[in-house]
Amino acid sequence: MSKLHYKGWAIIPTALPTADHQWSASCDLARVTAHGEEIFEGATMQFVRPTEDEALHAACAEAQVQIDNIIANPTIRMA
Repeated sequence: MSKLHYKGWAIIPTALPTADHQWSASCDLARVTAHGEEIFEGATMQFVRPTEDEALHAACAEAQVQIDNIIANPTIRMA
């Protein structure tokens, strides 16, 4: 899955198979500022699900929540 765009942000998902035949996914977030692209790595936790699609869906849904929280309270700073 490539970058997804949500409310001016880019969601960059990553999914990898696990040793126990499941999938683990997480997302980084990126936004373009006056200083260039700023990437927040590890914006979501790892979501382990039976299929790649399920893992990606869970991670991307959490990334959208993170973006909504930042927009609602701009003083939040991601690590």
